[in-house]
Amino acid sequence: MLIGIIITGHGHFASGIVSTIKLLSGSQQKLTAVDFTEGMTAEELQTHLTKAVKDLGDVSGVAFFTDIPGGTPFNQAVLYHTQHKETTVMAGTNVSMVMEVLFQRELSVGQFTTVALQAGKAGVVAYKSRPRQAAADDEDGI
Repeated sequence: MLIGIIITGHGHFASGIVSTIKLLSGSQQKLTAVDFTEGMTAEELQTHLTKAVKDLGDVSGVAFFTDIPGGTPFNQAVLYHTQHKETTVMAGTNVSMVMEVLFQRELSVGQFTTVALQAGKAGVVAYKSRPRQAAADDEDGI
């Protein structure tokens, strides 16, 4: 059995991440987005999250990937987590972390979380330009 993945966040963060994942790796089973759109209440979001979990079907656990810690999507995922075993809630979601664990969903929920967090941190980088090196001159001119 696989760990089901639910991505949730403010606006269309979740559907945007899922769209990117689909573009990069094709459609994935047991992966869904729950957007927290303008005008939606926390209770409505909880209802959508609960339905999304049920729609995943038979899974070994559920991983909630959220946008920011302390935001409504994170808080509602934590609320679900407190009432259900074999769940994990992560914030600061990026494409790198989701891509890394897509094909490792047979892990335990704890191992899955560790791999996701490590990949998420590794996926945040800054570009640094490097000075170009001059081509080495051959002594014989060739």
